Amino acid sequence: MKFVLRCLRNSSCRRASISECGRHGDKTLETPMCMLYTRGGNAPYLGSDMFKKIQSLPFMAMVSLTHWAEHADVLAEYQKGVAKFSSMEDFLFYCCTHDTATEVPQGYNEKSGVAVWSRGGKIKVDVPSFMKIQEALQPDWYQALSDGDTSETSSDKRVQKAVDRTLAFLDEILAEHRKMERLKNSEVFGVIEGGYNIEERLRSAKETAARPVSGFTIGGFHNIGLKSGDRTIEDVGEIVKKTISTLPEDKPRLMSSLWGPDSILEGIEQGLDIFDTSYPLKMSFNHDKFIEHNSGAGFHIDLNHKRYCEDFGPVLENCSCYTCQRFSRAYINHLLNTSELLAGVLLSLHNLHHYLEYFESIRCALSEDTFDELKTLIKKQKPETVDTSD
Repeated sequence: MKFVLRCLRNSSCRRASISECGRHGDKTLETPMCMLYTRGGNAPYLGSDMFKKIQSLPFMAMVSLTHWAEHADVLAEYQKGVAKFSSMEDFLFYCCTHDTATEVPQGYNEKSGVAVWSRGGKIKVDVPSFMKIQEALQPDWYQALSDGDTSETSSDKRVQKAVDRTLAFLDEILAEHRKMERLKNSEVFGVIEGGYNIEERLRSAKETAARPVSGFTIGGFHNIGLKSGDRTIEDVGEIVKKTISTLPEDKPRLMSSLWGPDSILEGIEQGLDIFDTSYPLKMSFNHDKFIEHNSGAGFHIDLNHKRYCEDFGPVLENCSCYTCQRFSRAYINHLLNTSELLAGVLLSLHNLHHYLEYFESIRCALSEDTFDELKTLIKKQKPETVDTSD
């Protein structure tokens, strides 16, 4: 994998490109970027035919052990990997441990493995089973197994154990990775753990950077699940900034979570390169919000509100997405009030369209040195409260 830094703004905001990786070595990823969030290899509400209706769709998708740990034997028998199985062969795939939009219970990790929660309940994943799953998935990138079950209340002893376990997992994984023919074109991302303990964070970062990994995933804040959107990057910004400062400049940095528009900019200022689209899809799960950018109207609106029942204008004026070009606010309001499945489809198309356009705006701002102006605009749009009144 080749990571090329194109420009650096404000000492830490990076504009870069990633090439020569995975099954599509002829394609180039431009960062900052977001990966397409999927559940089991499929984006919620959207089939592969609907992808054609989304402009600037990233060709990097993410899957998690949450949805594959108990079905890996099926995929292993199939032998052609998750991209082929999901009819998403045009996409590169990144495999993470937990679904970023699913709550993960605390206190179940062990010295020999990590607890993954599927629909069937808890599954213990140790290094041998982890590598069998990766061999079945055949991802282009995958996150090494790690103990990220650390919160603000975790003791120093617990945090130290998390870092020790994660490094031990990584060493085993790298040794096994070299032996597996089906993973010869896959890249391993090391995970930086350490919770809220800056000394352990720095130790984790330095030790992981000393290993032959292709990139870095920032974990260990236990910020998994839909409630993680309540916590912003500002809450852990200083820790993330100090951690990233110890990492090499020539490898990508990734952090999965529910990233709102303002948090993305904060993350980029800390030196992060790769995010995911679980935030806009969370809006679709709620069945009542559309993301808006560059409109001066805030980050989202509640289309389930009765004020929109006779509003026959587009969801967002001058929006070129499939939803806004064909459907009105009143129609979306009707679909939501009658619990029609089409509501989730149209919401997802619009939300993803704007989220992806937002990343394009960020890349342009970094190239043109107007990042500060974009940040000022987004801060002005950030609502202080969400209007839930009648």
